[in-house]
Amino acid sequence: MEVRLSAHGAYQHQYHVVWIPKYRRHILRGAIKILVEEHLPQIQHYHPDVTVQQWSVQVDHIHVALVIPPKYAVSSIVGKMKANLSRQLRLRYRPTGGRCCGLLGSFPRRLG
Repeated sequence: MEVRLSAHGAYQHQYHVVWIPKYRRHILRGAIKILVEEHLPQIQHYHPDVTVQQWSVQVDHIHVALVIPPKYAVSSIVGKMKANLSRQLRLRYRPTGGRCCGLLGSFPRRLG
């Protein structure tokens, strides 16, 4: 990972974020997994400075490696990503059984 420059300094902020579905249900498979993988990098359209480096979608959790500049709060970027992803999941898959498939918890950890 390279050192990035801002107007008044340099930074190297990489975050490892883990999300889990409500009750850690095994719902992230099949078409839902494909939808999640398609929508994870969309934060780059709204915040071009934020980079989604890699992600891994397991059946009961999601790992995401992000580079977030210091001008953004990590909680706001992660919250926007979770809100957009949960909205897409509810719009497409909520009528199937009525179970909530929103992303409940997150665990951000700074690397480097």
